[in-house]
Amino acid sequence: MAIDLSKLSPNDAVVALRSYPRRFRSALAPISDDEGIEELAQQAGPEGESAVEATADVVRTWTVLREALRQIQVADTPVVHAAVVDASQRHWESPVRETVAEVLAQLDDAAAELADAVAAVPGDGWLRTAQVAGGGTVSALDVVREAVRTGHEGLARVEAILAALRRDAR
Repeated sequence: MAIDLSKLSPNDAVVALRSYPRRFRSALAPISDDEGIEELAQQAGPEGESAVEATADVVRTWTVLREALRQIQVADTPVVHAAVVDASQRHWESPVRETVAEVLAQLDDAAAELADAVAAVPGDGWLRTAQVAGGGTVSALDVVREAVRTGHEGLARVEAILAALRRDAR
């Protein structure tokens, strides 16, 4: 499931980020009037996570990453949360209560805001870095690559959860 993003350019990242809403919508709600999709998407899969929760995790992570990108661009000595580079640090306290339509709308907004933020970074802005709380550094480009990775892995989780639930329903 690992994806190599070492050669991903900022322009390619913008395209990828703008594609995720369509791709998540295709996975979560392939038929817009399917009444059973809400129940299926809210049901916990084999790992204990629903497709809606997996999608909400992407939105929450993108919010953290967008703020890190902003901090790297505007602060003289930025320090960003460890969750920017370490997925194990991404623990969300509030439960997910959104419907499929609500979480997809949030994903649409988060993807557009992040893609716009990436597109607005000037050429020399990609060289800027931040200290990561707890140690290490991260560049603006690393943050953007993590955003694309988060979308890719989140989409794969959603697809796997839904596939497992459909298999179990047979």
